[in-house]
Amino acid sequence: MQSIRRSCQLALQNPRYACIYANGSRRAFSQSSAHSRGALPNFLPPSSPELSTLLSTFNSKVLLPYHLTKEQQKLVYSEESRPKLEAEPVEITLGDVTLPLEHLDRNKLPDRWQTLRRVVEKSETQEDWENVLRCLEGFVEAGIRAKAQWQEMIIRKLALADMHHLILKALQRPKATEIRLSNRGVLTQVLRGVHSRAAIVDWDQEETTKALKMAKQVVELMEHKDHCGNKPATMTEKDGDWRGHPVVIALPTELAAVVAEKYRGDKEEVKRLATRLVAAIKQTDFVTSLNGLLENSSKSSADFSDVKSHLEFVTKHCHDLFELVIVWNALKTSRKVLGGDMPMANDAQQFETKVDQVLKQSLDKLDTLASCNGTVLKTQYLDMVKEAVQECS
Repeated sequence: MQSIRRSCQLALQNPRYACIYANGSRRAFSQSSAHSRGALPNFLPPSSPELSTLLSTFNSKVLLPYHLTKEQQKLVYSEESRPKLEAEPVEITLGDVTLPLEHLDRNKLPDRWQTLRRVVEKSETQEDWENVLRCLEGFVEAGIRAKAQWQEMIIRKLALADMHHLILKALQRPKATEIRLSNRGVLTQVLRGVHSRAAIVDWDQEETTKALKMAKQVVELMEHKDHCGNKPATMTEKDGDWRGHPVVIALPTELAAVVAEKYRGDKEEVKRLATRLVAAIKQTDFVTSLNGLLENSSKSSADFSDVKSHLEFVTKHCHDLFELVIVWNALKTSRKVLGGDMPMANDAQQFETKVDQVLKQSLDKLDTLASCNGTVLKTQYLDMVKEAVQECS
């Protein structure tokens, strides 16, 4: 039997090994760990006792079961083993975290999504939000696949909490967090967060400059092989390669143009980015997508089988319109900055006019689209689009 000291040293070196002991006695488990994925997250001190309890539950009852060997599972899930486990406490070390093995009722384990959502809801400090990322990393270590909507919610909440540096951190570590810009929903939330960072403070110089820097970093990260880069030449947007999408290019273009217009920024940079933007619009089915948005704006509750599908459609439509606002603002602000030097000026003007028309017509029909049985569906995204247009007008 291995010594306790040896077991603990191995636990720190390799999460397959656990330091298991109690009151001077020690019982070694089998080291064949088919379910063991890695380490448990080592959380930073949370801001409240309630959050501390939630994080403890997250580790001990959401993640830990996925790291247990078959022998350990028998011990913690078996009602017959419960008295023995209580009489002879056992601890397990995974990475830098040591937890007691306690009896678990399979039917009463907490829901992953609800636990994660409560952690997010209670997060306030930078350390709290760092712990949210560590929760995502814990999912990866345990072999649990976080659903796309969970990731999107976290990106959205990080942006609202002004934790943009943590969004970048998550994107810079895609293997650890599984947050990838090839995921269209994640990309949408990232673009929204960067744009709103500047727009909601009336394009303040410092925040707009920071947003521009972040937009460039996001575009650069998309070239990484774990995001959209290193893809075959045949890869398209349908395959998760969004690098050539107009809104991706429009975001830094918009911000560079605002900095140039308001704060004497680099006009040559605006010209270079505007050239790429107009070229991207010409090379994609952008006009077709605009016509599709108009068609979608004309739908009504009768076109949907239930409220859920209706609400999902309205949410997606609002996100599409929000991205269109970014493209619109990029085109019109670049034109103001560059004047006669606007690249492909005729094409750019035609696109700007078309986008402007689609936005106006879609906004006029937005409340009607979102109406069901005489009332407007409860969703934050209607105001999101309306406010975005006002901020860019």
